Amino acid sequence: MQVWDQLFAIHLRAVVELIHESVPHLEKTNGTIIDISGIAAIAPLSQELIPGPAKDMMTRVLALELGPKGIRVNSLSPGSIQTREKLDPMYEFAKKITPLQRLGQPLDIAKAVAFLASSDATFITGVNLVVDGGLVYNFGAFNTL
Repeated sequence: MQVWDQLFAIHLRAVVELIHESVPHLEKTNGTIIDISGIAAIAPLSQELIPGPAKDMMTRVLALELGPKGIRVNSLSPGSIQTREKLDPMYEFAKKITPLQRLGQPLDIAKAVAFLASSDATFITGVNLVVDGGLVYNFGAFNTL
C-alpha cells in the first residue's frame, strides 16, 4: 500500500494539484491541458495499474468538468521512444514488436503535443492520442518478459 500511495501521489495527485492551480489562468486564455500518459492506459500491463488507466480516466473526467470553462483536456500515450544513444535490450525488443519496426523519436511526441495544443485541434477534448508506431497492438508481449 505504501508503493500504491507513492505512485498515486506522483502520477495523479501532483497532476490534479497542478491543474487545479492552473484553471484560473487557463480559463482566461482558453488554454489546453495535455497530459502524457502511456499505452498501458489502453493495453493492460502487469504492475501498471495507476499511471496509464487512471490518467486516461482523469483526462476524460477533467474534459467534462473543464469543457464548459473553455478548457480542453487531452492526453498523449507514447510508445517506446528512443531517449538514449545506446539502445538496451528492452529497446531492441520494443523495436522488434512495433509494427513500424522502429522506436519513436522525441520529435514524434513533440509534434503530437503541438497538434493537440494548436488551433487545428480546437474541437478535440477528452481524447488519448496514441503515438506508438502500432506498438499497442503487440504490447501484451511485454507481459511475457
